[in-house]
Amino acid sequence: MQRSALAVLCSSVLALAAQAGNFAVTGPGGAIPDHVPNTGAWNVAYTGTPFSSTVSVSSAVTSITAVELLGFQHSWRGDLHLLLVDPGGAAHNLVVRPGSDGWLPGDTGNYLLGDYRFVDAGGASVQQGTTNIGPGAYGPFFNTGAGMWTVNASNVPLSTITGPAGSWRLEIRDWAGSDVGALTGWRLEGTDASAPIASFCAGDAALADHTTPCPCGNSGSPGKGCGNSVTSSGAVLNASGAPASDSVVLNASGMPSAAVSVFLQGDALADAVFGDGVRCTGGVLLRLRLRVNSGGTSAFPNASDALTLSARGGVTPGSGMRRYYQAFYRNSVATFCPPETFNVTNGVRVDW
Repeated sequence: MQRSALAVLCSSVLALAAQAGNFAVTGPGGAIPDHVPNTGAWNVAYTGTPFSSTVSVSSAVTSITAVELLGFQHSWRGDLHLLLVDPGGAAHNLVVRPGSDGWLPGDTGNYLLGDYRFVDAGGASVQQGTTNIGPGAYGPFFNTGAGMWTVNASNVPLSTITGPAGSWRLEIRDWAGSDVGALTGWRLEGTDASAPIASFCAGDAALADHTTPCPCGNSGSPGKGCGNSVTSSGAVLNASGAPASDSVVLNASGMPSAAVSVFLQGDALADAVFGDGVRCTGGVLLRLRLRVNSGGTSAFPNASDALTLSARGGVTPGSGMRRYYQAFYRNSVATFCPPETFNVTNGVRVDW
């Protein structure tokens, strides 16, 4: 990506249509902190404050397809070291101080404003050490100084990177002063070991795939949403049927009896307080159907619905598109977790 940019959309609320078993998640950007290394010694561990941004992946990762910097710019390319860090703390180099060959100061060119996509194949080359290296070999760097720039990170092709579900982190370290930059966001793409239907975004304080806790200490039981005024276990959303046969039905329970509930579909992940609960369904949101609970339960579709879940959601079975579902509901007890009077179930992810 030397002095080049790929033309892609860079909105953090981009609608992401993923193939079955694939994921694409977008994280926030920000300024990259400037840093001056330890005086008189170059072969030292990094001691600055890096830029750090995380995304949540809801299933175990079997391969990384691409890491993309959106709206990225920085003067003096040789200052920067970019890493991808998995939820267990294993770090993988993306670019290590381009042009920094032993004691030399590094590539003096700039990352011009644009979108930079790191992949195993395709795209432009990046200068690393004394040579331009091709796509998919961004990690290794030429280094004549023993112990130079201690990084404790692997140099492997992106396609070989695996890791657990949870928070994956982009880290950008600036190793020298005076030159600064920023990015508007970043995107992680890859494949995972997901089943066609899976539960995610539990409000049980496990925080396995998101970072936002229940807003007033009202954690629910394992796999359920945040606790409500009816049950401290929280409401739960399940899905029955199969995407391949277009028979998926969403079933929500544990809500207040006769309260109004709304089934919600999104095409990306979110991570935010939502009433008395946590909403992890984001991107382009669609209210699928409003229901009045019977005995604290609701379903969509049911016998009264003419459309299947896929038809109402605008997706095609067999297309591989990934969608996220939750149900939010009225919980109008002003003394419970005030001042809000609504809550939300856990989520269900479907790969169509």
